[in-house]
Amino acid sequence: MSTENRILIYAHNNHCWDVLMRSLLKVIPESDMFRANAAFREIDGVPEDILPSCLYKEPYFSCPPTEELKKFRVIFSTFTSSFRLHHKGLNAGHFSHIFLVDASSAIEPETVVALTNFADKNTTVIVTGERGNRSHWVRAEIAREKGLKISLPYRSLSPMFITQLDLHSKSQTTSKGCN
Repeated sequence: MSTENRILIYAHNNHCWDVLMRSLLKVIPESDMFRANAAFREIDGVPEDILPSCLYKEPYFSCPPTEELKKFRVIFSTFTSSFRLHHKGLNAGHFSHIFLVDASSAIEPETVVALTNFADKNTTVIVTGERGNRSHWVRAEIAREKGLKISLPYRSLSPMFITQLDLHSKSQTTSKGCN
């Protein structure tokens, strides 16, 4: 990974974060990663091996000052907690890559928070999800009223932008930890 890359890994739930962060701790120094927890998350719910990458100030989780936050190469956030990063001053263009992990388990407004706050024309966005995990109808009534008929993770886009990966081949293994 280039030292110039800044990555936001944006997942639907805390368990998914735990699985991903443990995997990345094997190849990325802990000092390069920050985990943005919801302020109200119980400290007992955060695994001990991941807690050093969090900022906990009794009685809640917090985010470091903006300049310190900008130094992290990889930041983890749930869909709903990413607003804290934007509130701290991270804006569109800060992240070179945004991973929306298991987006098929989220509703559309949750996934759009990171895209509207952090993505610009130079940001690479990677969306993952299991096609059969959720129905592909748009859940947000206002979106349906405005003409959106299919949820984004299931839309058939140009192969120039989206490549469907076969994660069920015998040569690859998948983790059910993010479901």
